[in-house]
Amino acid sequence: MNVLKQKFRRAAACAALALAALPASAAGAIYDNGAPDHQSGNNMGFAWQADDFTLGSTSALTDLTFWSLEGAGAYRGSISWEIVTDVGGKPSSTIVASGDTSAVTRALLGNYLGLDEYSNGLSFGALSLGAGTYGLVLHNGSLTNLGDPNEFLWETTGPNAGYAGMETFDKGASWSSNFNEHAFLVSAVPEPEAPAMLAGGLLLLGLAMRRQEKRS
Repeated sequence: MNVLKQKFRRAAACAALALAALPASAAGAIYDNGAPDHQSGNNMGFAWQADDFTLGSTSALTDLTFWSLEGAGAYRGSISWEIVTDVGGKPSSTIVASGDTSAVTRALLGNYLGLDEYSNGLSFGALSLGAGTYGLVLHNGSLTNLGDPNEFLWETTGPNAGYAGMETFDKGASWSSNFNEHAFLVSAVPEPEAPAMLAGGLLLLGLAMRRQEKRS
């Protein structure tokens, strides 16, 4: 019995060292579609704009950052967003999550093409999504507001081996390519799968030892 206890203590010590060696779960960029190129953009004022992103594993999305080119007074005071499933490279009508927030962190970065460039940051809270490809839909103001002011452009980035940007002028009834990729990044907290597996293994080892002690 003492030998079994010693084995368990050694196993527990090894597991503790392994857990300590794992990086702490912290929010970080889990998907980066590229930096703004100061060349162009697609209108988020009289259209909904969308681009895709892919998650390799289940993650808790926390924040979104995107870049815009804007005329004076074009910002409507909030950003509407949706995350939808992606079907054949097009946003579907299946909404995974959505929001309309005025809590947008905005910073003026410069002026390009006669328009002001801003970085825009907003929170997803703690939105858990499984692995897969999704569509990110963005709009300046309420999704139902498709009027002026409308010179608010989701800034472009490099093509990333293809153009995935889409737009709709009829509130999602039909989508068409806008022939661009857009600058944005998604931050998330990775799910703690490895620590959970180690903890589960320790629990099973402990149960097995207790059964062995009862038999001795």
